[in-house]
Amino acid sequence: MKIFLKISILIVFFNFFASCSDPVSDKFQLLPPETHLSVFSMPGDTIAPGATIKKISWWGDSPNGFVVGYRISFDSLNWGYTTKNDSTFIFTIQGSDSTFRIWVASVDDKGKVDPTPATNLYPVINSAPTMVFDAGTDLPDTVYPVLTLKWTATDPDGNSTIKNFFWSLDDTNNFRPISGSLNIMTLTKDSGITTGAHRIFMKCIDNAGAQSNIVRMPLDSTKTFYIKPVTGRVLLIKDMPLNELNDLNNYFSQSLDTVRYDVLDIKSYSGKLIPKIINPMFIETLKLFKVVIWSGNRGGQQTANDPNFTLAQNSIPFYLAAGGKLLWSSGIPDNFAGQGSLFNFAPVDSIKSTCFIQFNFPGDTLTSTISGYPNLIANQFIATTRGLYFPPNVSSVYKLKYNPARPYCLDDSFIGIKDVNNNPKLILMVMPIYYLNGNTNNSKSFIKKVFTEFGIL
Repeated sequence: MKIFLKISILIVFFNFFASCSDPVSDKFQLLPPETHLSVFSMPGDTIAPGATIKKISWWGDSPNGFVVGYRISFDSLNWGYTTKNDSTFIFTIQGSDSTFRIWVASVDDKGKVDPTPATNLYPVINSAPTMVFDAGTDLPDTVYPVLTLKWTATDPDGNSTIKNFFWSLDDTNNFRPISGSLNIMTLTKDSGITTGAHRIFMKCIDNAGAQSNIVRMPLDSTKTFYIKPVTGRVLLIKDMPLNELNDLNNYFSQSLDTVRYDVLDIKSYSGKLIPKIINPMFIETLKLFKVVIWSGNRGGQQTANDPNFTLAQNSIPFYLAAGGKLLWSSGIPDNFAGQGSLFNFAPVDSIKSTCFIQFNFPGDTLTSTISGYPNLIANQFIATTRGLYFPPNVSSVYKLKYNPARPYCLDDSFIGIKDVNNNPKLILMVMPIYYLNGNTNNSKSFIKKVFTEFGIL
């Protein structure tokens, strides 16, 4: 009897613990994950309209494991996959607004996929782009027929949605399109730019047809810029102190009396006539002319009046490479930075940094070293002139002969060179030629010889 009772108790004990097992555990393990979106909406509802750029977040729960990734779709037919919990989407629309739906389905570590993906409707409203001309790129009030405009445009829906820019000359009735990928434009005579007073208007439009504000150049709505014509093949760049302007004008009015030339004054008005955008506007302006004469000061300790070497270094190499011809004439400042570094556009090895020549008036003569070039006689005192060293393949044109009265200069000082002997593109003088006008006939002969070598006479 006791043995039977013990067996009965054991049977009841095992039956009890057997009854504690979960009869649905196997079914629980079969449950797929659930997916949630960061913004919920009731069926049939939509989220408040917003921008076309949206950051959407999601997460998932797995009853019997953990979520390893998510399937994403915008049409419930074509699905992508990601392990991220959020992403930023750009919804591209063709009209003023539209509505998009997204589906997200969690995937757990067992490979099970949420059969009822989370989904929401996202209405978007297109935002208009805006544009401005870049600060510091204003056009000078007087220019030759080359205009470069630079701008910045933004679109809240993504700058890539900007489809076209438009520009119009003088009014807002005749806009012409250019690519929406541009942020700079150069207009020339081929673009319809003509002599006279003008304004430029610009705007942009995005893929959905929304237009930006209209901007104008000049920025001041009461002003215009003036385009002056190109009248000759020679451009004279005045880059000397204003108190020497009369000397320069007298020299060139005499020596260029048979040659039509145009003028660009880059010292007057605190340099406001220099285009702000050097490449391409200033370079393309130089290319309008066959020959450029760049005339600077005497050099020495006149820092504020030194020639604009930075402008020259950033433009002349491109001009010469395009076939232009240059006559450069200026002194060398005392504070030049390194041997020959001023002249990245000329074949100069180095500058005589310890040889300071005082070119006296009257008396000193710049002696020609090559046939056809006249001697040049000073008509003004020129201080601290320096000579040049140059490679063997470069031809000298002028030198100042050694003078025992200048013991710090132990040999002849070469003052003028040209890049090659025949058909040169560059003639470099390290003295201002408008102070080498002691003999006006020789000045005329010098300019005539230069122009003959440059092929315009």
